[in-house]
Amino acid sequence: MRHLARGLVLCLVAAWAAGVSASVRDEAIKVLSDAATQIALDPADFFFDLHLNTEDRTPLPIDKDWQVGTNILPGTLPFAELNLSGKGKLHREHGGWPQIEVGAGGWYSVAGGIVSSQVDDFSGNLFGYHGGISFSLSADPRLRIFGGYEFSQMRVNVSVDFEDEVTNSGTGFDIQNSFSHLNTGKTEHFLFAGAEVLRSARKRLVTEIGYGVVGNKLVARLTWSSKNFDSGFAFYPEGAWVVWPFWTFQVRF
Repeated sequence: MRHLARGLVLCLVAAWAAGVSASVRDEAIKVLSDAATQIALDPADFFFDLHLNTEDRTPLPIDKDWQVGTNILPGTLPFAELNLSGKGKLHREHGGWPQIEVGAGGWYSVAGGIVSSQVDDFSGNLFGYHGGISFSLSADPRLRIFGGYEFSQMRVNVSVDFEDEVTNSGTGFDIQNSFSHLNTGKTEHFLFAGAEVLRSARKRLVTEIGYGVVGNKLVARLTWSSKNFDSGFAFYPEGAWVVWPFWTFQVRF
């Protein structure tokens, strides 16, 4: 009797786990389907989110004047975006005056060039760049607030030349005319603000929120900054993919 009860419990647990697994699978499929639909409806916004992932608006440490860095994830991996950004300090914080710094950067996806070289009727060109100025001021020995302005530009130009025009005779749907070219891009002017909590001499927790005045674009970022590697999450509330983890490498001197 005891073995029968144990077997019944195990069957119930297995059935429950299978139900949970199916529910998780169905929810994952729904999320991916919704994301794919939104990307198809507005590909420029999706590519623009990828573009924004390569940017870094965290203020320079008080004892550093320059920074050069690159986004490893999700820029170089897996989207083959060769990217480089840098910033420099114009004014060091002292006497009640804030720290002032300027920064700029850009990226170019080599994936388009690789595919173009292998596929005769395909050509692709994906790139972006940004630049801005920021101000930061200590509110406490372990807390700084910052804000500023940034210009951001992204372009995607993809062309596919079909040898034969394919038409659905029932609907008149012309694949060649509908999908052979994708020429899109976005330009934004961001106002951003945030706070930096100093955890140690070389580790900082930075929170940031930005607003794009052209397209009402809202972005947020949580960054754990260390000596050479920064990691965290970027949030795009209205994007096809809301949360993007990121990992960057930089040298500050």
